[in-house]
Amino acid sequence: MRLSEQQVVEFERQGFLLLPGLFAEPEVAVLRAELPRIFALDRPEVPKTATGEARLAHRLERYSEPFACLLRHPRMVEPARQLLAGSVYSHQYKVVTKQPFGQLDFPWHQDYATWAVLDGMPEPKAMNFALFLDDVTEFNGPLTFIPGSHRRGVEEGGVEPLDGSSDFHALSPATVARLVAEGGLVAPKGRAGSGLFFHGCLAHASGPNLSPWPRNNVYSSLNRVDNAIRRPTRPEFYANRDATPLEPLADDCLLTLARRGRAA
Repeated sequence: MRLSEQQVVEFERQGFLLLPGLFAEPEVAVLRAELPRIFALDRPEVPKTATGEARLAHRLERYSEPFACLLRHPRMVEPARQLLAGSVYSHQYKVVTKQPFGQLDFPWHQDYATWAVLDGMPEPKAMNFALFLDDVTEFNGPLTFIPGSHRRGVEEGGVEPLDGSSDFHALSPATVARLVAEGGLVAPKGRAGSGLFFHGCLAHASGPNLSPWPRNNVYSSLNRVDNAIRRPTRPEFYANRDATPLEPLADDCLLTLARRGRAA
């Protein structure tokens, strides 16, 4: 799958690109069906909050065949190669669950700043892909971006803890106010199956889920192979040491699993 020239220009200008309907409902359903089992697991890749709540699950390809297929799906890997102009591997691979009426939020930050400070990633030749496993609305904690903020590079900030997850590099209110004055705010929303690519330096945040509906997103942080991390300080499921290039599978790999599940 290749992006059009117009889509590439939009990504470079805004710092993100939303692709509605990138994955069909049967493909999303086979992934969504895995979530209860995954979040019930007792393993390091599924860290818990201080109260025992699971909010994230990392390195999904190790214990889920459908998510292993998604990691190498051509609709994720090939656009990432195109936008980053080179072979890519997955620095992080996780699902984030925001339960109905939950408290999980992510303060303002730039992902690449965290990757640089905590993992030793040399340059911002990295990006994120998010797949909506549920409908994302204004009510259930959507990602909020500051368009164009990626063009400013890494902003000053400090490392802060996040309950149930790793430390991250947060932006100050003054920095966010300045960036918003320049670029405004936008919260991409869409039906389950929508795909969202966004630059590693794009300033973003997300609030808690205020609704009675779940909001599950799966994320792959894609880094150029020649930009592999140099000084990791976190467990490897936060900061992958294996920079083997991702090779795309067949486009129907998830549909094949869905058909196999119906037959069983």
